[in-house]
Amino acid sequence: MGGPLVAFGAAASAYLLLRTFALFAPDAHASPDLCSTLLASSCDGALTDERSWVLGIPLAGWGLVHFIAIGVLLGLARFVEGPFETQARIGASALASAGALAGLWLVLGAWLQGMPLCPVCVAIHATNLALLVVLQRAVARPLRAQLALAREACVGLVRRRGPSLEQARWSFVGFGCVALVMAVSWQWVWVECALRRPPSATSHERARAISAYVATPESVLPVSAGDAHRGPIDAPVRLVVFESLQCPHCQRFAPVLSRLEHEFGDRLLVVFKHYPLSTRCNDRLHVDIQPEACELAWAAEAARRQSRFWEFHDALLAAGARADSASIEHAARGAGLAIARFEAERRSPEVRERVAADIELGNQLKLPGTPAAYLNGRLVRTGSAELLEAIIRHELTSHAGSSPTGPAARESGPPGQGRRPSTGG
Repeated sequence: MGGPLVAFGAAASAYLLLRTFALFAPDAHASPDLCSTLLASSCDGALTDERSWVLGIPLAGWGLVHFIAIGVLLGLARFVEGPFETQARIGASALASAGALAGLWLVLGAWLQGMPLCPVCVAIHATNLALLVVLQRAVARPLRAQLALAREACVGLVRRRGPSLEQARWSFVGFGCVALVMAVSWQWVWVECALRRPPSATSHERARAISAYVATPESVLPVSAGDAHRGPIDAPVRLVVFESLQCPHCQRFAPVLSRLEHEFGDRLLVVFKHYPLSTRCNDRLHVDIQPEACELAWAAEAARRQSRFWEFHDALLAAGARADSASIEHAARGAGLAIARFEAERRSPEVRERVAADIELGNQLKLPGTPAAYLNGRLVRTGSAELLEAIIRHELTSHAGSSPTGPAARESGPPGQGRRPSTGG
């Protein structure tokens, strides 16, 4: 009764928790991203969002504790027959009800705040709702009767007499065991998160990152509305990111970008530039680091021509170093592309010239690798979301009184050093 639903909920929560741990590790690309593999939509953005953490552990950890507690209650209801059986089922139903309300609140809040929605998280919430229905049918008592039964057990335990005393004792022992299991589970999750999660940046580290950023020479990077971008083209802060779509480090940087976009909204423009790390289309390289990277770049540019760049980009990037021709086909269908047009355009001279122009720009800038991020023309040498947030806030404050024309008003042309065009506030 409800066992498969509890098992699925616990397994899905455990996977998301392990994926969260993996995103904090240096070899995050080695961990399988089942969300992208099965659903063509990565959950990494939601897992790394600060709003997805409560009291020091991610929501996936709370989900695991939740389903473990329900599983223990249902196990007691099955194997401890007698007075506690009905109580255990009512307790499991109460937990499922609380989880359903929390799930509804979280999904609604994420939608209203523009947070990235995790498909697996939504599936977990749906599983909990289904479990609630199953448990209520198993209890087969109206809510008033369930409350009366709970009150009777409490009265018997307090007075230590009457026919309900034995039932009260079973309730005390049973629910005490469940509470102990929940406490141990929560403590394990909390300790693991504390050990794996990077410490918050100190004020000294933020100040040092801002100083290094200000001291970096500024380049002029040509950007147009035709580039793959997110955010208004005239936003006061412009972040140009060069990526290779077979790059595991770019995969790790994607949740950081997602967090920045949700944090700063229309004050931030994120622009994508191609820089595949393959000798097939990048003559600056002497070693073919990522052999499929050029094919992926051409395919992504063809997807942009159908206004499906970011869906395609996210699917390819999630595959990381494993991305290949099969990944291209899977991403194209997942993004809803017109396949015949896509196949023709990704081999067209126009698409290859567009990618080549980005590569030439990257070579003129002498990119140190990928991802390479330029914030208002300056190379940012950190991938920390906290430090990037600090630098962006510095830019917003520094240019608050500047011309309102924004970065789009900057002179376009070949990258140059030492110029400081006006930036909008």
